Amino acid sequence: MSKIVQAVNVMIANPQSIGDVLRGSNGELYFTYKQYKWSIRRELAPKENYWIFFYPGEDSIETLASLSDDEWQDAEIPMVSYSSREIGTTEAQQTFAELYGTLKQRVYRLNEVLDDIIGDDFPTS
Repeated sequence: MSKIVQAVNVMIANPQSIGDVLRGSNGELYFTYKQYKWSIRRELAPKENYWIFFYPGEDSIETLASLSDDEWQDAEIPMVSYSSREIGTTEAQQTFAELYGTLKQRVYRLNEVLDDIIGDDFPTS
């Protein structure tokens, strides 16, 4: 198993260490894990693929998430990228997909919505 897949599995197992999740202009999800800055993007065509990016530079995730596609072209932002397709294992695909799903739920505050609904409980007759 590659180290990035191991690291993503740890992120999934420890969601309390995931900071705010921001949606970028291109649909990419930007987040912090502990003090580290990351993003993840899902591509559907020609085949489902996930890209995970690590940002070692000084830019905040707020700054990164706010950049337009044109600004990304001109910016020289240090990053390291990983692709589930390039790693080529089913585990990488499933792991990256699970992290993407977890982060997407955070963006839309789905846990809070579900807790609110569950708090209504079942009516007693």
